[in-house]
Amino acid sequence: LDLLADPALTLDECVLATNVERLSILPAGTQQAQATELLASDTMTRLVEQLSADDPRRIVLFDTPPLLAASESRVLAAHMGQVVMIVAADDTPQGSVTEALATIENCPVVLTLLNKVSPGNSGNYYGSYGAHDA
Repeated sequence: LDLLADPALTLDECVLATNVERLSILPAGTQQAQATELLASDTMTRLVEQLSADDPRRIVLFDTPPLLAASESRVLAAHMGQVVMIVAADDTPQGSVTEALATIENCPVVLTLLNKVSPGNSGNYYGSYGAHDA
């Protein structure tokens, strides 16, 4: 958000190196009153294009709050080539999943990942994978 709000900042000034080879992080930045507008701006479109054009092998991930909890998440989804929506098993109501998916129906690829599945509810397709006695 700082990079979008301040034209004097450069991408290199905002990206943080990590101790993992070839992994860098661009933090969300300072909370902004106009965050949704900044993320929907042409500046954001250019930033996403720059991030992906610098290295064709680069994978750019945006981690956002839940789709129904923040408008910023839905705006960012519009910039993405793929969206992975994480759904908590036995916690996220089906209606919420349906509503969230409807907000990103124009995204080219939407994948879902079921998280927090308890071992007892996984059926026997994989047998007792991960639960072997010695």
